[in-house]
Amino acid sequence: MLKSYVNDFIAVMPLQMPSLMDKNRLSEPLIYKDYALLEFSTATPLSLEDVTNLLEDEVDLVLLYVHTPSLATDFGRSCCAYSNPAFGHMYKVNAVTNSDGMVDQIRVTIYDDLELMSGDVINDLKLHGRTGHFKYAITKEDVLLNFIG
Repeated sequence: MLKSYVNDFIAVMPLQMPSLMDKNRLSEPLIYKDYALLEFSTATPLSLEDVTNLLEDEVDLVLLYVHTPSLATDFGRSCCAYSNPAFGHMYKVNAVTNSDGMVDQIRVTIYDDLELMSGDVINDLKLHGRTGHFKYAITKEDVLLNFIG
């Protein structure tokens, strides 16, 4: 089942967001028992703000956070968004800035279990909350409401 989710994702998402997810710039997917990891390199580096806007506006993902680990550098700023489970898709998208303060890779986690996905999304939020600060973040309670509502 997970392999079909991966194939569907690879077939559809590059059409919706070609600047972020080009099939020709996809590393070999890593498929595990309950989830798969995909990594796309972008054709041109993008600002974190551009990536965030694309994730929210182009495919209606739920923005989980925009995080800055340190104000002293542009390296390591990140964002995370996830698919709304009500639409039947189960994936999470992460982007992190490089040493130039630009995003040049997009990481996608595809799940085949809703409980695993909700736990991973909440854990991602918790781990990023330990250091730095959030420019934007939804609460754990709002995440849970997305999964049970």
